[in-house]
Amino acid sequence: MNWIVVADSSIEALQDAGHILCKRKMRVTGFRSGQALMEFLKDNQPDLILLGSVLWEIGGFEAISALKNARRTGKEIPVLLMAEQGEPDLEARARAMGAAGVVGKPLVASELTARVLDILASVPQQGAEENTPTRRNTLEEIANTLEECNESTTGMWMGSEAFGNVYRHMLRYLERYHGVAFQVLFTVEMSKSYDERQRSEIMTQFRRKVQMSLRNSDMMMESGENQVFLLLPEVGEAEIGHVISRVIDNWKRTEYGPNTDIISEVRQANLNNGKAQEDVKPRTDWVVVVDDDVANLKMAGLILSRQHMRVTALKSGRALLEYIRSNSPDLILLDVRMPEMDGFETMRLLKQEMAPGQEIPVIFLTADDNAESEMRGLNLGAMDFIKKPFVPDVLTVRVKHIIQLSRLQRNLAEEVELKTQENENLSMRVVQTLAETIDAKDTYTNGHSGRVAEYARQIARRFGYGRNRQNEIYMIGLLHDVGKIGVPDSVINKPSRLTEEEYAQIKTHPVMGDKILKKIPERPKLAIGARWHHERYDGTGYPDGLVGENIPEEARIIAVADAYDAMTSRRSYRNILPQAAVRSEIERGKGTQFDPVFADIMLEIIDEDTEYKLKEN
Repeated sequence: MNWIVVADSSIEALQDAGHILCKRKMRVTGFRSGQALMEFLKDNQPDLILLGSVLWEIGGFEAISALKNARRTGKEIPVLLMAEQGEPDLEARARAMGAAGVVGKPLVASELTARVLDILASVPQQGAEENTPTRRNTLEEIANTLEECNESTTGMWMGSEAFGNVYRHMLRYLERYHGVAFQVLFTVEMSKSYDERQRSEIMTQFRRKVQMSLRNSDMMMESGENQVFLLLPEVGEAEIGHVISRVIDNWKRTEYGPNTDIISEVRQANLNNGKAQEDVKPRTDWVVVVDDDVANLKMAGLILSRQHMRVTALKSGRALLEYIRSNSPDLILLDVRMPEMDGFETMRLLKQEMAPGQEIPVIFLTADDNAESEMRGLNLGAMDFIKKPFVPDVLTVRVKHIIQLSRLQRNLAEEVELKTQENENLSMRVVQTLAETIDAKDTYTNGHSGRVAEYARQIARRFGYGRNRQNEIYMIGLLHDVGKIGVPDSVINKPSRLTEEEYAQIKTHPVMGDKILKKIPERPKLAIGARWHHERYDGTGYPDGLVGENIPEEARIIAVADAYDAMTSRRSYRNILPQAAVRSEIERGKGTQFDPVFADIMLEIIDEDTEYKLKEN
């Protein structure tokens, strides 16, 4: 099969080329950006490039020159230029720059086909191995031609300008050829200190690591700034976890991996596409049968296949354990008596393989009528026992009931998780609103609480906090100054030096914040930052004069973040301090004002922020 890459800024041109070439049984990959094309060709060797004269970032003629000058291995890739009719001397100009010719737009099927076939025929063909891309799942297929081509897509990514259109086509394709799919959205959280070049390099590396983790049937798109979107057809919930783990493990081993967080969101794709439920192909139940007796495997397969179930037969416990590492069926029928490893031992090891919440239900198969064996199996986590030889109706009903029960339990767990996340989001919005209200009291520190919370989260991440604790300290940081609600505005906004009485009023805000936040018993840690963020490591802080590690860890982190923002923000009595002065103050405060460990982490952040972007804008 010939492989053609089409690049043009016009979706219509990509669609037309895809229609025409797919009908000729050619494989088509599409781009709307010249820069994306050049990046793609570093690792892939198509048979021909169909190039538009107008592209984003790099024009068609510039791309021809770049292709000609690029140092590449392998055969030279011929280029056929697409251009509007009527440009004088266009063909001569294109050939002078190295193109194999020009074809007019709008594209005419007979003309395009003839030109492409002529060029392909004139290029010496190398071995099939050389004509194959290094990784099939790095391709960007044209979404508008997925159904017409009736080909298996092998992965794509496309910019956000076409995301909605491409996504609809992907769902239509999946609805037609696959029963179920899951959506995974990866968001790459980068430090503000990275410049545009570094951000672009990070996303390029991350896309490659995602591509390395996908199967041939998976689809990938760039869905917006710092985001990558996947559609994974015919995959179970457990496999989703494996995909995400592979992506993150691969990413953490890269240059930027240790300093960038990856957030993943998983949802089941809506493949109904607005149709009535009865018009949609029902999901096929998938059962794995494990038995060393071939006759039993055949019988179970025959019974369940007649009920339109997908059946996989395995002959040993070890084969099941290996199989389950990359597959996620709906149910396992497991024989108790097998040589080498019996069903009970297999079940015990199986539980170790499966992630919590992603367990696959197991029904034991047995020819024995032994209460002790049944009790042992149930204690190991089996859902039921079925006697052999099989009674077709009994086998069918029990299998269906267990699968339905398992799905209901998972759906309930997902719904609980969704509601929990919604409540978390609501809590965060309430806290953010309260923090903004607090900041609004001070004319000169608008946004202070949000910045302190973000700096504290960065310190926590570098210190080794997990995502939940990072989010927790972010919320603690947002409310560290909540006690200022009780301090008169005239004191907070006084442009001149405070009197002793006024300073004493300011110093009451930690205790006042502690009293306010202790009235939220569901989140006891919120009060930590409010009460102790003005404690000093040497014990000279307030309100309690705590020393060293007696100060809660969260408060020690927020103390550094708070001091940093105070120095890098405008005040009524001074402007933003120079970065060198800020660094010097943090260094000088190590071991006296600040915990040395967290001060050093803040110094690392300062040193990486070479353009001083973290200061108040």
